[in-house]
Amino acid sequence: MDALALFGVFLKASALSLGGLSSLPLLRADLVAPGIATDDQVVQAIAIGRISTGPNGLYIVSLGYLVGGIAGATMALAAASIPPLVIVPITAAGRRWMLTTPVAGLVRGVALATAGLLAATGIGIVTATGAPSWWQLALAAMAVVLTYRGTVHPALVIAIGAAAGMALGR
Repeated sequence: MDALALFGVFLKASALSLGGLSSLPLLRADLVAPGIATDDQVVQAIAIGRISTGPNGLYIVSLGYLVGGIAGATMALAAASIPPLVIVPITAAGRRWMLTTPVAGLVRGVALATAGLLAATGIGIVTATGAPSWWQLALAAMAVVLTYRGTVHPALVIAIGAAAGMALGR
């Protein structure tokens, strides 16, 4: 995939997401389904993004690097930077309109739809290599419990998951 096409994929995902991991369903559909990236590369990029400092949405820079090297990472970073730089002045100009009840309902609806897409994408990633075993499901449940309130750092949860995966996996 050439750098301009990769930029278009990342720009679409960044522009149509609410931040964080909400761009994951779009990126998975545009990169994993056609075979440009693998689910393993997506998971690696998410892990790097969660461990690294800064916003969670910057995992796409790691994904860009895994797919297209330095040029891919550069395109992903540029594509992730453009939508906020465009929307901030627009939001400042239309602040009164943004605080109305219909717009608030629209934002809540988009957030709920994004949560559903993230759940479906997560299930798709987990089941891509077959059905998970009981210990993997128990580990996922423990990770949800540990991170629900945000008091446990995600890097610690990832380290615990890695250790358990190495101890219990094949």
